[in-house]
Amino acid sequence: MTLLRQLIIAITFLITCLLAGNLVVSVFNTRTYFYEQMRSLAEDTATSLGFTISHAAQEKDLAQINSMVDVIFDRGYYRRIVYLNLDGEAVVERGRPINIEGVPRWFVDFVKLPEPSGRAEVLSGWYRLGEVIVVGHPGYAYRDLWRVSREQFWLFVFTAVLSYGLAGLGLRLLLRPLRRVENQAEAICRREFPVQDKLPRTRELRRMVVAMNRMVKKTQAMFQEQVELSETLRRQAYLDPVTQLSNRRDFDARLEAYINAETGGSSGLLLLINIGNLQAFNDQFGRATGDQCLLELALALREYTGDYSKAILSRRGGADFCVFLPGLHREEVKQSVEQLHTTLRNLSWFDRQYGLRLHLGAAFAATVGPDHQLLSEADAALRQAQHRAVGWRLFTPPPGQRDLRARAAGQWRELLQEVLQERALLLHYQPVVDLNGHPVCVEVLCRLRDDGRILNAGVFLPMAERFNLSVAFDKLILELLLAQPHEDTAIDYCVNLSPRSIQDQGFRRWLGEFLRRHGRFAGRIVFEVPEQTLSLAEPAVREISALLQQCGAALSLDHFGAGGSNFSYLQSLHLKMLKIDRCFIQSIEQSADNQFFVKSLVQIAHSCDVRIFAEGVESAAEWQALSALGVDGGQGYHLGRPKQSIDGARAPGD
Repeated sequence: MTLLRQLIIAITFLITCLLAGNLVVSVFNTRTYFYEQMRSLAEDTATSLGFTISHAAQEKDLAQINSMVDVIFDRGYYRRIVYLNLDGEAVVERGRPINIEGVPRWFVDFVKLPEPSGRAEVLSGWYRLGEVIVVGHPGYAYRDLWRVSREQFWLFVFTAVLSYGLAGLGLRLLLRPLRRVENQAEAICRREFPVQDKLPRTRELRRMVVAMNRMVKKTQAMFQEQVELSETLRRQAYLDPVTQLSNRRDFDARLEAYINAETGGSSGLLLLINIGNLQAFNDQFGRATGDQCLLELALALREYTGDYSKAILSRRGGADFCVFLPGLHREEVKQSVEQLHTTLRNLSWFDRQYGLRLHLGAAFAATVGPDHQLLSEADAALRQAQHRAVGWRLFTPPPGQRDLRARAAGQWRELLQEVLQERALLLHYQPVVDLNGHPVCVEVLCRLRDDGRILNAGVFLPMAERFNLSVAFDKLILELLLAQPHEDTAIDYCVNLSPRSIQDQGFRRWLGEFLRRHGRFAGRIVFEVPEQTLSLAEPAVREISALLQQCGAALSLDHFGAGGSNFSYLQSLHLKMLKIDRCFIQSIEQSADNQFFVKSLVQIAHSCDVRIFAEGVESAAEWQALSALGVDGGQGYHLGRPKQSIDGARAPGD
């Protein structure tokens, strides 16, 4: 019960007690007044009647006595009039029953008005002839008491309602700051930190609001300090301080994580870039100028890879840079390498006056698997490029060598369009479990059947995105998932959305209509958005987050940490869960930096009421270390392999 309602009830109770007491006192005071009035009237009437009939009593004229008694009695104010002789016998007697019309019986029993009576002697000179007894009729008094009581009651009702209304209005105005404080507290739970600018006039409430504002500012400052500390340490551990690109360790971890991930297995191009004579340049022009050259080169690489959402950039150390571009087709590799070399070569730093030389070595593989040799092949190509006039060298294996899934671009387009037309996409399900091994949700994975082989999403989805078919695939996945039986309402489904779908306004409109049509199904869907999409299309992500809230669905950030986004997104986005990228999970039991990163992220996420899960848990040692760090659960082959049925994915273990 709200404080406002409690105060109104208390005030109403007090008013009721006061007015009820006043009603009772007023009725009984009026009762006493009426009784005294009727008693006085009865005595006066008895005295007057005794004097009037004294002559007739002396003459023993009963007819005249009867006539006089009737005149008094017929006026109706008396219940009984009796004339007694000296022997106490009733000579003349008149009486009527007590019949009170218009007054409830319970009221008569409650008030219980005594019968007033008056006595007077009938005298003739000094001789006593008899006695007259007059008993007043209480009917008129009861009716007047009932009328007064009703008037008092309705006055009480009017006063109570008026007091209730005024008290309610006054208390609403008085307690409005408390409602603002309540909204302020709820906003803090939503990771928002509003400050009340309007302070109440009431001193006690004003002090409370000022204290709340002070607490909000301190809480926000503590949160920001924790976020900034974690981000600073993360940058120091994983980023190059000059270019803010990934360092060697982070690049190797992210590349390995990509290869082993569900989205891995696609084609890839690895480029190694070397700036010759950088040490001599630093000695001549200064290290600050050399850092500016490295920074501009890094900016050129970022701009070049802007269209590749899963590109990995790194400064491996000194004058060496590394770029990995997944999802490229064999036919466009050479053009991409030439374009990058031309873009970098056009930087002013490679003019003759500076003496810097640009060398680029690249290696391509149609399928990048765990046994890839891209780094060694790209390094060999770089060594050759350092002795060539053109300054770059590309290594590509001949078709058929490590290229069992190679197709021409036109063939890929035909295959993907055929899959969409025939709705031939396969859905697999991998459990996401809590620390006790119980499934929290299942992630929906897509597969493609090709000449008797099953291709995972990492092979064909990059091609679908290249041919602008990713939106159609995301729609098909949701429609196929809707067609599956959904008996266990306790398990949610995690569905990945491609960056292109998130940025497509038509898809967002379709998604809203789809979720509203299937409201019960929408309440079980957690849409996963890659963290890097926040950097590419933050307004679109926020728009889709608001849309999911309206439709009852939830939002999750996937591959968190790999995109380098600011932790403050956890405060502003309404997230249900967050998944740490597998590059921080691999061999985490041996990496103090990764453990610190995960521990800090867990603390920040939990302070924002966001559950945090680990991706790519492949060993018992990793799972044990993650459990000690406080994650809410995990996902990976160690915890559960993808299954073709939902029930199979929900079953514990493999």
